[in-house]
Order: sequence, then C-alpha cells, then structure tokens
Amino acid sequence: MTNVREGNDTMTVTVRLFASLRELAGTGQCVLDVPEGATLEQAIERLVGRFPALDGHQASWHFAVNQEHAEPDAILRDGDSVAIFPYVAGG
Repeated sequence: MTNVREGNDTMTVTVRLFASLRELAGTGQCVLDVPEGATLEQAIERLVGRFPALDGHQASWHFAVNQEHAEPDAILRDGDSVAIFPYVAGG
C-alpha cells in the first residue's frame, strides 16, 4: 500500500478500532497522515473527520500507542500504531 504524503512535515500512523468503534466506522483499521509532532488528540480529531459516525463518543475511549497505554496528549511518531477501545462496563 502506498501512502501519499503532503510533504516532509507529515507522518503516517495506523489506527485500529475495536468493538463498537469498528462498527461505527465501518472498518477496523485506517492509515492517517498527521502533522509531524502531532498528539494523539490531533490524530483522533482527524479520525473523527474521516468517520463522522464516531463523533460524540470520544469521552469513553481508551488508547494505546505501540501497545502501551496512552493519554490524548501523547506525542506520536511516524509509523506509530494507535489502538482505540471503547469503555466497557462489566460487573
């Protein structure tokens, strides 16, 4: 797969969506081009722009970057893998 980049000031991250998020987006994975030095929060904004059905659900999401728990202010690097999980209540 070839990714078209906007220039040297962008980087590519792969986003995987799980459970209900996969259903809302209609896909379990996508590739995003984000500005160099972007935060996870900025990547999420771009993701929601691509998949508007995800909008309004962000408050209950949990994140991992390269299989490590991450907060929205985490700085991403080119080639990072982002996983997004919805909060699941259990008992």
